[in-house]
Amino acid sequence: MSRFDQEWALVPTGARWTAVLVALAFTALMAAILVLPAFAAHDSKALLVLAPMFLLTLVGAVPIAIYVLLLGYVWGDARRRGMNHVLWTLLALFIPYVVGVILYFLLREPVPVPCPACATPARKGHAYCAHCGTAVRTACPHCRQPVDAGWRNCASCGQALQPAGTAAAG
Repeated sequence: MSRFDQEWALVPTGARWTAVLVALAFTALMAAILVLPAFAAHDSKALLVLAPMFLLTLVGAVPIAIYVLLLGYVWGDARRRGMNHVLWTLLALFIPYVVGVILYFLLREPVPVPCPACATPARKGHAYCAHCGTAVRTACPHCRQPVDAGWRNCASCGQALQPAGTAAAG
């Protein structure tokens, strides 16, 4: 499964169907406004001008459908990350000009790491599982804060870290 497929799976089926229905409703509304009056008046010249305009409404329906899919993605991704998914979806919906969606992508939390023993999600900053106490990430031996594998010193206390294969002397 590709990365795109994994992310696409986060969009709820209801959001996918809503995107399709909103795009179709937008297209039908534009057809009713543009094409039907000329068709009812039996004006063939107006139909030749309005038919390309109607096709352009399909181009207008695509950004609306993409916006609905983005809202669905915010819902699913915020749930996966343990964030308040309802609040973030409402913010993405009601902050205009897609600024809410951009804010979500800038402020979202990292994906929690599953505990190797019990699979409980551990948030960033947790070195140990809150459920079973198993080490989820490498921790500094001095202050017990989580550290990354390539670090030489702890970012919290400055203590020198031993390389992974080196035993403590002494």
